[in-house]
Amino acid sequence: MSKPYLVRKEKAMGDTAVDGLIAGLVAGTVMMLVLTIGGIPGQTPPLQIVGYFDPAQGGSWLTGLLAHLAVSAIYGVVFALLLEGAARIRPVFRQRGWAWGAGYGLVLYALARGVLLTAVDFPLVQIATWNLILDHIVYGLVLGVQLRSHS
Repeated sequence: MSKPYLVRKEKAMGDTAVDGLIAGLVAGTVMMLVLTIGGIPGQTPPLQIVGYFDPAQGGSWLTGLLAHLAVSAIYGVVFALLLEGAARIRPVFRQRGWAWGAGYGLVLYALARGVLLTAVDFPLVQIATWNLILDHIVYGLVLGVQLRSHS
């Protein structure tokens, strides 16, 4: 009688990238909802806040939404590949994807605040710092949880 063996299935990098893309879209959508709910209370309608993400700074909510989701998807792919690489070294990293995701969200906030929002005069600077930090943590948490469910 032969012994049963556990086969460890390694994910292909392409599968990991697609998982990150989808998780990034979901996380970006949740982040945008949290942002528009808490945005600038009593001052700015939610669709105008979404328009702040318009790279041409035309204020188009649709362009802003699509740009935000595109960036969220790209950052999702990057995180998924980083997490998968780390999990191949130490599998416990995948189990704590939500925590790594929250940290990743804070890193993205720091990059946005330190590079993007200081280099370009975006209307996003009108949003309170605490709200942007919260939004990025939510993005990372959702991203990490989504990728944990795909492992």
